[in-house]
Amino acid sequence: MKTIGKACWWLAGVLLLAMPCAAQIQIGDALKVNLNGDAGFNYTGTINDAGSGHSVGFTGDAHLNGSYYNPNFLNFMIDPYYDRTQSNSVFGTVTNTSGVNANMNLFSGSHFPGSITYSRGMNNSGEFGVPGSSIGLATNGDNQGFAISWSALLDGLPTLTATYSIGDGSSSIYGSQQESTQSDHDLSLRSTYKIDGFRLNGGYTHRNVDGTFSELLEGIPQPVESTTATNNYEVDAQHSFPMSGSFTTSFSRTSYDYSSQGANSSGNGDSLTANLAFHPMTKLGLAFSGNYNDSLLGSLPQAIITNGNSSAVVDLGTFRAFLVSADASYQLLPTLNVHATVNHQQQEFLGHDYGATQFGGNVNYSLQKRFLGSLSFSLGLVDSANQQGNTALGGVGNLNFDRRVLGWDISSNFSYSQNVQTLILVYTTSSFAYVTNARRRLGNRTYFTAGYSGSHSGISVNSSSMSSAQRVSASLGYHAYAVNGFYSTSKGTAAFTTNGLVAIPPGLPPSVFDPNALTTFDSTAYGFNASASPLRRLSVSLGYASSKGTTVDPLLSAFTRNDLINGLMQYKLRKLYLNAGYTRLRQSLGTPGSAPVVVTSYYFGISRWFNFF
Repeated sequence: MKTIGKACWWLAGVLLLAMPCAAQIQIGDALKVNLNGDAGFNYTGTINDAGSGHSVGFTGDAHLNGSYYNPNFLNFMIDPYYDRTQSNSVFGTVTNTSGVNANMNLFSGSHFPGSITYSRGMNNSGEFGVPGSSIGLATNGDNQGFAISWSALLDGLPTLTATYSIGDGSSSIYGSQQESTQSDHDLSLRSTYKIDGFRLNGGYTHRNVDGTFSELLEGIPQPVESTTATNNYEVDAQHSFPMSGSFTTSFSRTSYDYSSQGANSSGNGDSLTANLAFHPMTKLGLAFSGNYNDSLLGSLPQAIITNGNSSAVVDLGTFRAFLVSADASYQLLPTLNVHATVNHQQQEFLGHDYGATQFGGNVNYSLQKRFLGSLSFSLGLVDSANQQGNTALGGVGNLNFDRRVLGWDISSNFSYSQNVQTLILVYTTSSFAYVTNARRRLGNRTYFTAGYSGSHSGISVNSSSMSSAQRVSASLGYHAYAVNGFYSTSKGTAAFTTNGLVAIPPGLPPSVFDPNALTTFDSTAYGFNASASPLRRLSVSLGYASSKGTTVDPLLSAFTRNDLINGLMQYKLRKLYLNAGYTRLRQSLGTPGSAPVVVTSYYFGISRWFNFF
């Protein structure tokens, strides 16, 4: 009986796909709609630690759009999808997802336009990220969001746009029984105005983020709950200036409150900036700027907090900084440019006052000769001094090379910087990065490409904040056949969030974060992919990727590893598509001896694109 039932489902699917397509439709004189999409019928199988399962049924997605009365009066878009295989996901067909994305615009042609959006996704495949790593840990979860926006655009008056959005989601890492959740509420107000040649912009943003997640990498059995509230006010003005110049000034105020694991942290800061740039001569450019900031905590950890939930930051007390600078550039020759700058900083940090003056200059020279191909480079020096005298000599360097050598197209870049831009006068860092790519035509429609890139932190006052990343890749393409592979490594310091490990922004002093909130990571990944179209209507691909890593924090070391195989096939037969896919994920989390979770998923079926009306 089960066999007969499945045969009936297959017959119904074939009959549906064989139906003819319809044209557009108009309902009355007001409503116009168009509906198209893909409809299919799949057989799906899964094998995991809990056993195996099989199912047959319909799958597909649709795009419905239309308008009422006039597109400028009301237009809408609804995109539902059901039991869709994630062939475009890093983790392939591990899960079939369903959901909808919808948007409606009201009064677009009036002074009071508005919009409403809604999205919902169920059984989504996701990724718990690791900075610099090619693949992370596979996750599974649900999410939804809603937003409404409205504007007032009246002639002669300031504009006003208000947006309110809410969203929530949950996810769990394969190999863990624990779930992370996050919800957020956002309110944004924006306004623009023009008066006497000034272009004025202002805005206010409030965000609340509540998260519950298990610190899997720290081995804490109880979920960690965190709450973050941020407020940001900003206003800026722009005006033209004689001699092809411009003047801009801006003010912002940022504040936040953060609580997690019984610890609370808060901070706020004001920032005022002014810039003036002009060209008194065709080849001479001058610029002057000033900046005042009265709080370190109001700006520095924001990059981590904005990514979801931050690890706790510590109270560093009062921080004030004042910076004024001037610079000039002159084009001596078409290939030679010189630049000079001077700036003075006054900072108050942890009860101490610091002052320093920096003088710097650089030369940019571009040389193009046949024997060198294309070579360009720039060098710069920055000298710092304070009340006690000269303190440090920093520099920047950038080298670019692009040339065809013995049939190879080669491009390279190398850059280095040391003690050029400091957040705190006593904090010194340096870093360098490099990338090289080579490409060669081996024959008719046959190409080989290889690349190598990397970045390293250099001199640092804190060895624990050192980081590095390298990646090597190669690909070979022959007619309708292609194969490529990669190998990458990365290590450094990151904060643990619901979205994965978030790299600490470069240049941040280690004292900004609670030592127990940081995680040291070390990861390695490699993989390959092959694709082919042996027949005009047939395409197949097969890929394999593997990654492993370790994390070390004050509480516990953890070991992660996953191996992923993805295969896809599609054959076009007139208006029908024959589809098949296979995914096998083997993932472990915990100690090196932890038992892995193995999930295997596969499907095959038929689909057709329709233009219903």
